[in-house]
Amino acid sequence: MRRFIALFAILALLTAACGSGDDSAEEATPEPTAAEEPAPMSTPMPADDTPAVEEPEVDEPEPVTEVEPTPAPEVEPTPILVSTAEPLERPEPVDLSNPAFSGADKLTTAGLGSLFFGMNPDVAAEAVSTIWTGGTEDGTPRCYLLAPANGPDGVVFTVFNSSIERADITNPSITTRSGAGVGSTEAQLHELFGERLVVSPYADGSGNSIQYVPVDEPDVDYRVIFETDGTSVTSMRAGRLPTVAPAEPCT
Repeated sequence: MRRFIALFAILALLTAACGSGDDSAEEATPEPTAAEEPAPMSTPMPADDTPAVEEPEVDEPEPVTEVEPTPAPEVEPTPILVSTAEPLERPEPVDLSNPAFSGADKLTTAGLGSLFFGMNPDVAAEAVSTIWTGGTEDGTPRCYLLAPANGPDGVVFTVFNSSIERADITNPSITTRSGAGVGSTEAQLHELFGERLVVSPYADGSGNSIQYVPVDEPDVDYRVIFETDGTSVTSMRAGRLPTVAPAEPCT
């Protein structure tokens, strides 16, 4: 009996030992609770791929190097050029067998024949087929007298500021378009031009200066002036103001 009780006690101890082992295993694995849930993993921030901007390095100014002045090149003597081209053709000589002006050339407020006031002397010489005589020795570089080498006598031009501005006529073969000229009477002038004439008596009473004054606007600065002895025309002139106004040229 004692043995049975002892055996029963041993079995009870073994049973108790096995049960306690299962409970400890269950207790070792606790169930997760809300408080014990794993924390969410934070999303990693994207890496900044923008390259870093480096500040430009400021170069220190280099010292200025003094440049020695370049010596002036030696001037070589200009070589003498020898022309191998054929000589230029010389202009044909001017035919002076005929007079530059004749009775067919009329004196007007614009000029004489094919010579017009305002022309350069060289251009005018070519226009009337002449060579001029006279020049600055008969005045000044600004104002001087010219006459055609092939005449006629009694025809003189005044050059003022490099252009022909006046013609003085004492040759009776040269007349105006109306036929007035040296030898015409004052009465004839008044008959031809009427109220367009302005008469200025000489201070000594020896004659009159009679101006023909154009009425057309383009010709207001031009004049034809007749000098008389009180009865007839002794000379006449035409040209542009102020050159034509004085009785003597270049005064």
